[in-house]
Amino acid sequence: MQALIAWIGLTLSCLATHLSAEPLPRPDKPTIPESSSWTESLLSRVFLGHAVPAGANNWSCRPSHGENPVVLIHGTFSSSALSFGALAPRLSNAGVCVFTLNYGGKSDSDWFQGVEAVDDSAQEVTRFIGLVKAATGARHVTLVGHSQGGLVGFYSLKFLGARQDVNRFIALAPSVQGTRIAKTPKRSEVEYCLACADQHPKSDIVQSLRQGGITVPGVSYAVLASKNDQVVLPVESQFVREPGVQNLYIQDVYPEKTVSHSGMLYDDDSLTLIVDLVLGRR
Repeated sequence: MQALIAWIGLTLSCLATHLSAEPLPRPDKPTIPESSSWTESLLSRVFLGHAVPAGANNWSCRPSHGENPVVLIHGTFSSSALSFGALAPRLSNAGVCVFTLNYGGKSDSDWFQGVEAVDDSAQEVTRFIGLVKAATGARHVTLVGHSQGGLVGFYSLKFLGARQDVNRFIALAPSVQGTRIAKTPKRSEVEYCLACADQHPKSDIVQSLRQGGITVPGVSYAVLASKNDQVVLPVESQFVREPGVQNLYIQDVYPEKTVSHSGMLYDDDSLTLIVDLVLGRR
């Protein structure tokens, strides 16, 4: 229970640093308004009942010729509405067909998702990718995963056949090699968050992913991290040092930028980088 409390406390403290931040600069005349902060996304969930962010899950959307639909995967103790209140509409305003899901919750109605076992969550995500591909008629899907969503994405591609449907994966601050804030690698020793144990560097999930290489042929990979991250530690462990993987710090492009693990999802410069990576412009 202490490990769970510590994990939630650190996650919420990271969020809190952004609740009082100034609103983000918004693109000129956006078709779909972006949430400017975690606060705004939370309020839209609480008072408006928005289970998914604006701009996402338009099942009649068809990608332009040669373009991919995009699937967004949130992280631990989060949801699609909380994580992607800015990114989903920004991608949609750029002409992208955007889809996202809530996964890994104790129930579908839970506000905080992403707590069940990573391999079970990866099965949910893999099935959803197949649904998006079938609905849009696209040859391939672009996957974007934040935090645990990055670990889930790598797992789905390597072990569950998602490589057949995905040809580009953007991992944002991924816990692909675990994080040292996780207290135990044993699911039997946690009371609620199995995914927290799975994100320990010595967990069976992380160890199996490392064996024989993390990446798979036929998929283009990019990892985006922030040097200020205090959740997935050490920060360097977010990078995948394998051929064909683009590893990038936000500070490589914006040297003076201070942005946290969760803050990258509501920081204007970081969002610009993410969109560029998704669209293959960087």
